[in-house]
Amino acid sequence: MNLRSVIIDDEVRNRETLLKMLSTFCPQVENLGMAASVKEGIDLVESVHPNLVFLDIEMPGGNGFELLEHFSSPDFEVIFTTAHDLYAINAIKFAALDYLMKPLNIRELKDAVSRAEKKINLSSPNDEQYSVLKSNLEEKNPNFKKIAMPTSEGIDFVEVNDIISAHADRSYAHFQLVNQRKMMVSKPLKEYVELLEQCDFYRVHKSSMVNLSHVKKYVKGKGGYLIMSDGSHVDVSVRRKEDLLKTLTQMHS
Repeated sequence: MNLRSVIIDDEVRNRETLLKMLSTFCPQVENLGMAASVKEGIDLVESVHPNLVFLDIEMPGGNGFELLEHFSSPDFEVIFTTAHDLYAINAIKFAALDYLMKPLNIRELKDAVSRAEKKINLSSPNDEQYSVLKSNLEEKNPNFKKIAMPTSEGIDFVEVNDIISAHADRSYAHFQLVNQRKMMVSKPLKEYVELLEQCDFYRVHKSSMVNLSHVKKYVKGKGGYLIMSDGSHVDVSVRRKEDLLKTLTQMHS
């Protein structure tokens, strides 16, 4: 399937730069038009029916998320483009949607387009990704509700509070969930460290993270280990022990 895109960005220079980069480095992308505002963008999408939208986040008179809200069931992939707004970027990451930081990087653009192409060729865009994004944006606090996890079968959406611990396994990550559920994710643990640390997770070992709200007991030892709410044990590295104990003390003081 060919990639039919539109570019929605209020800055003329940004639109022209992206258009030139796509023409030069992503010839599989056909550009169907450009828009400078949310309203123009909605009209353009409804007119040409793209399957890929490059969407700026901050624009006069509205932002990119408001454009998405207009479509009850978007039938296109989105690659967000932004120069700032850390909170919005984190919400995008939790929904496993793609974004590009300005100024745009050629390699990152090619990678994002390649990922979009694979998703479009395999199946229709996942409505729940946009639902998770909307829900997390509405929280207006650092603790996001759900996180999207790519597995061998697709993308699973998990309540962050249901995650007990996460463990590295080379290029994969294993998640221990409540009710004895387990999940193997086709991304390395390092991809989740920064995100989960915002939600009261702590990296107790180079290969393990725990949800501090599920810690039931710390057992002394050289590094010691934690007993989690499901009865599982998670080792603590010697160098992380002192800071972990301080963090746990502060949580319960």
